[in-house]
Amino acid sequence: MSLLIAVAGKGGTGKTTCSALLLRALLASGVRPLLAVDADPNANLHLLLGIPPPKGLGSIREELLDSPGGATSKEERLEAMVQQRVSEGKDVDLISMGRGEGPGCYCFVNNLLRRSLARLAGGYAAVVVDNEAGMEHLSRRNLRSIDHLVLVADPSPRGLAAACAVLELASDLSLPVGKAWLLLNRPYAAGASGKPSAFPAPLLAEIPHDPSLPGWEDAGRSFLDLPDSSPAAAAVAGAIRGLLAGRTN
Repeated sequence: MSLLIAVAGKGGTGKTTCSALLLRALLASGVRPLLAVDADPNANLHLLLGIPPPKGLGSIREELLDSPGGATSKEERLEAMVQQRVSEGKDVDLISMGRGEGPGCYCFVNNLLRRSLARLAGGYAAVVVDNEAGMEHLSRRNLRSIDHLVLVADPSPRGLAAACAVLELASDLSLPVGKAWLLLNRPYAAGASGKPSAFPAPLLAEIPHDPSLPGWEDAGRSFLDLPDSSPAAAAVAGAIRGLLAGRTN
């Protein structure tokens, strides 16, 4: 069964950047192939991965309900639609969840989509989900149980409080989470207090300020190709090595 890592936190904390760094770290640890899931309606993970933007899965519901019947079942047609929406990279493929549901009843189609996504994810060694703050797709059980929930936060009181709120939301929704972690982004930025004294989840890593990242992004270069000398990439790579060792021991 593939490893599932869900990345969550309030907007502006660098969730998408951290998702890209986690994917790079998994590749550096020899974990491949990988599936990246962009679950934010404002999808832009593809920009950091150097992968063409995929068509969102959100429109599948309407297309499937509107499509005429034929020799193939709805489940077979949905399977084909999902596969067509996978944007393929060298070691990382990408899908985008797209917009939320429109009016109408989609229960049957959602169940089919859930099974189709589970089969798709099963073909990868690991899946990394870049969530929106509300974690809509996880709350709808569009993906299976979460092995690691990574809460991205800056070290400000508001940032940490928002990460706590996401953790409480996961608990309120009874999401099946194996382990929750805090990923502290830019812990020593100007005005930041550094490592928090208390948080209801262990610290996975502190990502230092990395002056190379903005230029790398502006040049349209994939974060998967960041050098080992990148402070941010090195911090996340070390954390993933420890996480994988803990998972297998």
